[in-house]
Amino acid sequence: MTKTGRGSFAPFARPLVPVLFALLLPLAVLAQDVDPDTLDLGIRGAYQVGMAEPPLEPGTTLLAMTLDEAIERALENNLDVRSARLSPEMQEFSFRAARAAFNPTLSATTSLNSQTSQPTSQLDGGTQTTTDRQTLNLSVNQPVPWYGGQFSTSFNNSRTSTDNIFATRNPSYSSSLSLSYTQPLLSGRRIDNQRNQLRTQEVQREVSDLQLQNQIDNIAAQVRTAYWNLRSQIEQIEIQERNLAQARQLLENNRIRVREGTMVEMELAQAEAQVASAEQALLNAEIQWRTQELNFKRLLASGAGDPIFQATINPSDLPEFEPQDVDIDAAIQNAMQYRPDLQQQYRQREISEMDLELTRDNARPNLNLTASYSLQGVGGDLFQRDGLGGDPILVAPGGYRDGLSSIAGLEAPNLNLQLNFNYPLGTRATELNLERARLQLRQNEMALESQELQITTEVTNAGMAVTNNFLQLEAARRSREAAERAVEAEITRFQVGASTNFQVVTAQDNLTSQRLSELRATIDYMNAIAEFRRVQGLGH
Repeated sequence: MTKTGRGSFAPFARPLVPVLFALLLPLAVLAQDVDPDTLDLGIRGAYQVGMAEPPLEPGTTLLAMTLDEAIERALENNLDVRSARLSPEMQEFSFRAARAAFNPTLSATTSLNSQTSQPTSQLDGGTQTTTDRQTLNLSVNQPVPWYGGQFSTSFNNSRTSTDNIFATRNPSYSSSLSLSYTQPLLSGRRIDNQRNQLRTQEVQREVSDLQLQNQIDNIAAQVRTAYWNLRSQIEQIEIQERNLAQARQLLENNRIRVREGTMVEMELAQAEAQVASAEQALLNAEIQWRTQELNFKRLLASGAGDPIFQATINPSDLPEFEPQDVDIDAAIQNAMQYRPDLQQQYRQREISEMDLELTRDNARPNLNLTASYSLQGVGGDLFQRDGLGGDPILVAPGGYRDGLSSIAGLEAPNLNLQLNFNYPLGTRATELNLERARLQLRQNEMALESQELQITTEVTNAGMAVTNNFLQLEAARRSREAAERAVEAEITRFQVGASTNFQVVTAQDNLTSQRLSELRATIDYMNAIAEFRRVQGLGH
């Protein structure tokens, strides 16, 4: 029986040897593709999230850049920020211009006049008289920055020479010095247009600084988002390159199986389609990377000719995080105190209140008190005539200084007090402007309330986003750890022949995707923390 059994098995054993060899050979070949130390298919080293470098474009150099360096460069070179920095300077000139309205104004007038008159009576001083007159007048006017007053002083001088036979001083010199002050008693006393312009320009100067800070915070936030988006696109290229390499390796292994007779040639079509799909995915990733890099460079560039466009940027920072405690109530209080855009709205309301005060004051009647004091003096050669129209006899020589001496001696003072009242009858434009200013203030208050509500919502959502992104990050980390264990298990099964190359590739591809998901979750969490600070107005 024993001999018969051995003899009956031998004829069947010989044909099975090539078949078993054909079945075991592909597994032996596939087993050589696996590096259990790196958890990869022997194609390249182990994948680490954040360590990938961008493709180096021809004619460019690789430029490593940290996030802080990117923000610093953007705040120095970004055209929007540079333009915004000019606004406070321009506003400073506007403020100085408003303040210059209270500077004194010097006026000077000089004239020369010669007049010839034909007589109409014998008292006109001759058959024809000619009078030459020269004047030099100086005045200083200045609005004072309190109570709407206006101060003015003038110093007037003239020299007159004539052939009139009745003239007692020829040439005669006349000088006068006058001081005047006008004080509004009703409209314009509390506030006027010039003083209101000065104080509103001072508030506008603060608004300009707040606008600059808001622009800086926005650009810094855009740079941060673009920085991590660029890092994600670089990682996406790495993912797609590994997927393509794995697809090509799988295709090559399947070709070996076809040659060994363990797979029909028609089944190669699926592997070839997978390679084509991976090549297209890699191309799309590279296109998205170029677009994202260009957007990132635009934020950092000082112009179209900036050398940064000739570099390939490698975001060198690795995403890190620390768990953050979220106190939404405290964050809302910070936002109400520090948000630049909200502070701008507060300043706009303040300006509206100032305009309402001015409009209310303009609606009052005009009552102005003017007080003036002047001194006069005359000088020149003094003549006396014998009878009417007689020959002139010089009594006392004189000149221009005689008039000045008369002024200094207070010989001819003149004091004047005057009240001017002005009140239009009927419907007045000032009353209509007052009602309009009240509505404008109410509109600004409603806009402020709306903005406070919007900021409260933004801060609440940003705080919730920090918590939610942290939970998503924890879930992504657990998924990545589970994917790593799955790859280890799949490789172990593959080494003992219990798995296939396709299953190992699928597990490795899932691991890489989970690592990228963890990277994105980490970046989202970091951006959420930064956004939570931004909406509070705590700077970049």
